[in-house]
Amino acid sequence: MHRVIAVSVILVLAGCAAQPGTPVTLPAGSAPAPGIVDEAVTVGQDIAAFYRRPQAGQPAAAARAIAEIEWLAATLPMSPRWSTIGGSGMTQLQLARNEARAALGIPPGAPAQSVINGLAAASTALAANDSAGVARALPRATFPLGPEETVRRLSAPPQNRSIMAALASLSAARRGGGG
Repeated sequence: MHRVIAVSVILVLAGCAAQPGTPVTLPAGSAPAPGIVDEAVTVGQDIAAFYRRPQAGQPAAAARAIAEIEWLAATLPMSPRWSTIGGSGMTQLQLARNEARAALGIPPGAPAQSVINGLAAASTALAANDSAGVARALPRATFPLGPEETVRRLSAPPQNRSIMAALASLSAARRGGGG
């Protein structure tokens, strides 16, 4: 009985974090190239490439991958192409988003676009070795641990037990036409 209640609470929290109805975008430097038929597939492949072999000391890559998880979790439930898939893949994607947020100390109710923008800008600043840019990209309102701790955690890199299962499940459901 406790397990049923715990799972129900997790699903409700995951649904709350999704902020349905609020369209989100990836910043221009993070978005797939124009002409991509299904940018969600391309973004999913980028995430999978990072999480297959996450390497310590690559905070820019970790920030980009987590921004993309955030984008997928906010975008897919509203996408006409993906919303009918539902099922365990969507649930696992929300869990992956929640894991990523928890690993970086991001509040569950933080707006998805703020998280995406902050992590994408941090990724760019980290790649350019721009510490002032990193500080601007990670405001405490969205990243309460502050820029230094957030980057330290991105450098580890943060574990995410749900993302590969989510991507595999979504891919299988997409090929099969349903969830």
